[in-house]
Amino acid sequence: MKSVFLIVASVFAVTANGPLLGGLSDRNAAEYTGAAWKSVPEINGQNNGGDYLVPIKVLKAQVQVVAGTNTILEVLVGESTCSKKGQIQAKQINAANCPLKANGQRALYKITIWEKIWENFIQITAEKVRDVKPSEQF
Repeated sequence: MKSVFLIVASVFAVTANGPLLGGLSDRNAAEYTGAAWKSVPEINGQNNGGDYLVPIKVLKAQVQVVAGTNTILEVLVGESTCSKKGQIQAKQINAANCPLKANGQRALYKITIWEKIWENFIQITAEKVRDVKPSEQF
């Protein structure tokens, strides 16, 4: 009985101090803007439009510790002023050289960034969740 109590007490102590391994923990979305910009090539690999899409705002951020770290973002993206047929490639896009197009199309994307820093490994996937109407506010 004493050992059962110690196991239960240990579990409560771990969850009180932070997430258990494998569980998702919510993070401050505003701190993940840079991570959202890293996903621009993956987002635009799925985008059939003539202009690049760029992050507007990270709406939700979660982190999961597994074999490395999974960072899962919900990102509002919008159409930029940069044409895919222009001089700029997706990996070169940033907020300064590819501003948001006024009244451009918008969409929500789920971005997953899997990192194993000790192996110098990063895998980014982007999945379109849905289009966003111009009247929607976030």
